Amino acid sequence: MKKILFALSCIATLFAPGSDASAESGTATATIGKAISITVDSINPPTDTHGDLGFGYIIPGTGGTVTVPPAGEITTSGGLTLTTQLPTGAAQFKVTGEAGFYYSISMDATTTISNGSGGSMNVTSLEHNATGILDGGGEEIFRVGGVLSVLSGQATGSYTGTFNVDAAYN
Repeated sequence: MKKILFALSCIATLFAPGSDASAESGTATATIGKAISITVDSINPPTDTHGDLGFGYIIPGTGGTVTVPPAGEITTSGGLTLTTQLPTGAAQFKVTGEAGFYYSISMDATTTISNGSGGSMNVTSLEHNATGILDGGGEEIFRVGGVLSVLSGQATGSYTGTFNVDAAYN
């Protein structure tokens, strides 16, 4: 019987008024920021491609590749002739968001362009030169280049296609 009374005595002491207890309030916070966005920068591109990835006017010869790097000189390989009839250059994009924030780019590695009459060509090795940091104004302009494979006897026509580029905060 003594054991039972001792247990009841402890319970009464734990819940008695004036016991040693403490409470504290927490704070909930949130900051609503500027959403990140990406657009084709057709206003200030370095070439006359209007922000698009332009491989130019090509005479196929025995076939080969046209390489348009994100920055730097365009090169050809194989028996292609690249004329000056159309502009060439990397695509240009503008990312906007919170100044000084870090972001990442994800994009297609390849795409296919076609002439609407059954002819197609592959664009591979799509790459960008983004630093991934928005400047003091909350912007970064970067370029995307790639490699176009042209077959010998490639069908004539204007070829177009699209590729996806996404920006997201880290």
